[in-house]
Amino acid sequence: MRPTLFHIGSGAHPFEVHSYGFLIALGVLVGVVLAVRRGKTVGIDAGTTLDLTFYAVIVGMLGARLLYVLMHAPLYAHLCLGTGAHRNATQWLSDCTAPLHIWQGGLVFLGGAVLAACTTLLYARRKKLGLGLVADVLAPSVSIGHVLGRTGCFMVGCCYGKPWSGGVHFPPGSVAYTELLGKGRVLVGAGTTYALHPTQLYEAAGEFLIFLALLWLWRRRYPRGTVALAYAFGYGLLRFVVEIFRGDAIRGFLFEARIPGLARLLGLPTTEPMFLSSAQLMSLLVMAAAAVTYARLQRRSAAQCADVSL
Repeated sequence: MRPTLFHIGSGAHPFEVHSYGFLIALGVLVGVVLAVRRGKTVGIDAGTTLDLTFYAVIVGMLGARLLYVLMHAPLYAHLCLGTGAHRNATQWLSDCTAPLHIWQGGLVFLGGAVLAACTTLLYARRKKLGLGLVADVLAPSVSIGHVLGRTGCFMVGCCYGKPWSGGVHFPPGSVAYTELLGKGRVLVGAGTTYALHPTQLYEAAGEFLIFLALLWLWRRRYPRGTVALAYAFGYGLLRFVVEIFRGDAIRGFLFEARIPGLARLLGLPTTEPMFLSSAQLMSLLVMAAAAVTYARLQRRSAAQCADVSL
C-alpha cells in the first residue's frame, strides 16, 4: 500500500503524485486508446470516439465522486464545520474543499456508470450512431480502466475487506486504517490494521478476466450490444460476490443475512452479514436488466434472420 506513488522536485514542498489519481488517469488513458482503435475497425472515426470518451469520463467521474461524497456526507460536514480552533485559514479551506480532493481516493463506480451511460446514450443519438455498437466499443475500455482503478483503491486502502487471518495489513494514513481507527477497531498507535481481505485486488482480477472475455466476444459479437451486455452481467456478478467480502459497510444493508457455515468456509467472520447490501441489490438489478435485454436482442435478431430467409 502506497498512497503517494512518488515525489516530483525537491525541497520542503515537493509535488506529490498520488497513487489513486495516477492509476485512475492511467486507466482512462489506456481505455481511450483502446476505444479509439476499436472504433476505427467499425467505422467510427477517432475524433468522434475521443469526444464521446471525454464527455463520458468527465460526467462519470463527477457522478462517481458525487455519490461517494453523499454517502460520506456526515464525515465531510464534520471535517469542514468541526470546531478546530487551531486551524488557520489555509487548513480550513483545505478541509472544506475535501470533497473535491479526488486524488486522495473516493469514487463509487455505480454512480459514475449510470451518468456515463446516460451521456453515451445522448451522444450516440445526437451523432446518429447505433447505441449497441457504441456501447460495444466502450465496454472493454471501461473494464480495463476499472482494473487500474481498483488497483489504485488497494494502494490507498479504500474499499477494504472483512477480517481474514491470511489477508493484508494497511498502514497509518490509509483509508482502511483511518476508518477502523475512528470506529475503535484499531488501537491508537497501532502499526497497521489487522489482516483484511484484499477485496480491491479480487475485483481487479475479476475485471481483468472480464476484459479478456470481452476482447474474445468483440471478434464474434452478434447482435450489436452483446459485448456491452456481457460486461454489465459480468460486472454485476463480480460485484455481488466481492460484496460478500467487503468490510466497509458505508453502503448499508437492506436486510442482514448471516450464513455461519459459508462464512467459515470463506474465511469470514460469522457475526457479520453477507447479504443483502444495497450494492448487491444493484448488482442483481444490473444482471437482470442485461439478461432481459440480451434475450430481446436475440429474439429481434432471429426475427430479422427469418425475414431475410423469406
